[in-house]
Amino acid sequence: MKYLLCLLGCCLFSLLTNAQNCPVTQQRKYATQHIEESSAGSVSEGEKSADANPKTASTLSIGLALLGGSATQHMGFSSRVQAGTPVSVKINYPSSLLGVGVTVTVQPFVYNGSGSPVATGRSWTASSLLALASANGDFIMTVTPQNNSGVNLPYDGVSVKMSAAVGLGLSMNVYDAWIMETVNPAACNNPIDVLSGARAGAVQLLNATGGVTQPWDAIDDDPGLTTYATLNTGVQVLSQVFETVVFSTPSKPGDSLYIVLQDPGAALLDLGLLNGFRIQPYLGDNAVGAPITNSASLLNLRLLAGAGNKYVLSAAVPASFDRLDIQMGGVANALASLRLYDVRMVAPRPQIELQLNGIPDAGPVCIRDVGKIKLQVTNIDPCATYYWYKSDNTPLPAGTSFSPVLTAAGTYTWYVEAVRNGCSSQVKNRMPVTVKIVPVPGSPLLTIQPNNP
Repeated sequence: MKYLLCLLGCCLFSLLTNAQNCPVTQQRKYATQHIEESSAGSVSEGEKSADANPKTASTLSIGLALLGGSATQHMGFSSRVQAGTPVSVKINYPSSLLGVGVTVTVQPFVYNGSGSPVATGRSWTASSLLALASANGDFIMTVTPQNNSGVNLPYDGVSVKMSAAVGLGLSMNVYDAWIMETVNPAACNNPIDVLSGARAGAVQLLNATGGVTQPWDAIDDDPGLTTYATLNTGVQVLSQVFETVVFSTPSKPGDSLYIVLQDPGAALLDLGLLNGFRIQPYLGDNAVGAPITNSASLLNLRLLAGAGNKYVLSAAVPASFDRLDIQMGGVANALASLRLYDVRMVAPRPQIELQLNGIPDAGPVCIRDVGKIKLQVTNIDPCATYYWYKSDNTPLPAGTSFSPVLTAAGTYTWYVEAVRNGCSSQVKNRMPVTVKIVPVPGSPLLTIQPNNP
């Protein structure tokens, strides 16, 4: 400058704030222990349910057996978790499990004296936690362990069990389990997880087609924008496909969503062509406002310079959110395919005003006035600290204003970054501020012309 479903029954979550009404930064603490258990079933790659990597998963399977069977993945934490702490599990629930007599159960546990998991309190079925009648794919299930009377219980971990009365040769994936803990500093506003799948829309879910390929490529921070996730409705455009991006921390009201997208079937794109496309911000499992569609007045679409026919879609979101559910399809004239290159949560950039003796000035500044210069942040975030840097990244005094010390004419550039309370600095968020200093004008040269008659 001169002068960024969870349908999904996701998280039982409330936005924590401190005394200044600023968000308290919380991040995932993953389960790091795993135990597998099965009866006429199997669990493969169980270690991937406890590797703190939401991309990888263990697989629960039930074979073809007359009497059915079960498979259980236990995921434990390094220490006992305090009563009242919600625990979340990410699973992939495929459409093949719908309507075939399979039960998926979430059960908190404690370790006994031998280190074996023992159920504690009540259990929950996936069907009671998720809208599985209308969607399949990736889901986050969150529960607060308690007994049947509703009293919260401490626990050591959580189990996911798949069971069936008759063996059907089916399987499902279990990714990870985690709790949320307060951390300071935190890497704020970063995308950390994706969920994707299909929803029924105007058809039965078993008839739904389409899905999402390479969903993680939408948040891989590729600076060249060469990798992308693809949403495809398939032949049944009346069904819907979705990708939900989960962020590390909640936004502040007024932060923006920022999406780089492309219609692979057309050279140009405008908002009028985004039929069946919508974005729903969420805070946990609670929708934040109405869905943002191509008719929303706050939605902005612009061509991204130098990047072919890629477009930037952005909108300020007036309330706090920690995930974006991006959905396509459900109408007859919906786009058949859409690429997502980048999905981000963006905080407002600092706006800087050049002042001389406290009065706004457009510059350039004469060298004799350099002692009067102040660079002032005009859109101050009360939950942020403003850090200033020289062009070589040397830190300067922090504050909402900066008065440089200059002794010579020239063009000078500094960088400013707004770091919210509890968040860590990120070099890529620093923005330049440039001021031009000009020398004192020389003495005028006078030529006396005689006044000849």
